[in-house]
Parts: sequence; structure tokens; C-alpha cells
Amino acid sequence: MSGGTATGATRGAWTEVDRQPLPGATPMQALRRFVGNAYVVHARAGRAEFWWIWLFQTALGLAWNLGVGSLVRGAGEASWSVGAYGSSLFAYWQVVSSGSVGPLDTAASTGASLHLGQFSIGPFGPTGGAPGGTTWVGIVWALWCLATLVPMATLAIRRLHAAGVWGWGWFWLGALLPFLQIVVVLMLARETRPPSARFRERDRAS
Repeated sequence: MSGGTATGATRGAWTEVDRQPLPGATPMQALRRFVGNAYVVHARAGRAEFWWIWLFQTALGLAWNLGVGSLVRGAGEASWSVGAYGSSLFAYWQVVSSGSVGPLDTAASTGASLHLGQFSIGPFGPTGGAPGGTTWVGIVWALWCLATLVPMATLAIRRLHAAGVWGWGWFWLGALLPFLQIVVVLMLARETRPPSARFRERDRAS
């Protein structure tokens, strides 16, 4: 496999690796790069690349869990949390809650990041369920979160690299220490900085 496309490449196969950030990426470009770079860490990603995918994941989660979930469980039970990385894993900020889903601090106190009335899952796996058992809605969403966990993690790390900070370190600090996620969000929102010497050497080698 080649080392990746040139800076700012906008076209290519869905499996093609793009190691350089693409300023002002469209939603389709961001999605293509998300798929092509799913398991690429030593690269950088632009702001639009990250936030389009974050928005897609968040909108999908709201539609599935609060839309389909309400139809299955009844409108009286619904809860939703968001976080810095777009995935429901490592998401500690509960922003939508209705019915008997427990206090707002339940997710943060237990480490749970996906809390959907009858199902909870956290950074290290299921954290238990509410009375009534686990619904298929929660199971399907948990499987989706697990399937996209690595691609979302590598995307966040690439965005942090492009922001000029330590990608691996800040990713895990935000994932394991909820109070630091606001700091990580600010870093993810920073403008793309010039590449460090490490990335310049990698770019020349490719």
C-alpha cells in the first residue's frame, strides 16, 4: 500500500489512505477519509473531517435511540449522552433524559457512557441494565459503537495530531478522566497547525 495521497487530496477509493488533513472537507469527503483511514494513527485530520463524522454519529445515535428506541420501549424511557469523540463510548455528558432512567450522574459515577433506559455500556464493556432487561435497540447500538470504536478513536487521534498536541496521550486522558473531555474538545476544535518534525519526516519518506 502506498504511503498515502498528497496534501489535500479530495478524491480516491474508499480504501485509500490520506495522511494529510483536508481543509474544508465536505461530508462525503469526511466519510470517505473516515473509512479509508479507519486504522491509521500516524496521520493528521482536518477539523471538518472530524466534526462531520462527530455530527453524523451523534445524529444517528439520537435518531436510533430516541426515535426507534422510544417506539420500542415507549416514549417514557429515553436517555442520551454525548462526548468528545462522537461515539457513545467514552460519552459522559447526558443531554437528553426522560422517564425512569436514573439520575444524571449515574453514567459518570459508574463510568457508563451509553445509558438507554434498559441498557448501559461503558468504556470497558457493559455496566449493567435497568430493571426490565436489555432491549434489542440497545444491543444493536452497542454493537455499532463497538464496530466504530477504533475508527472513531483513530480519527480523534489524527485530529489531535493536526491540532499540534499529543494525540495518544490526550485521547486516553479524555477517555478515562471525564472532567478533561472539555479540554480535549477545545483541542479538537483548534485550527490545523503546521506538521511537527516527526510528521514532516514521515511525509518525505512516503
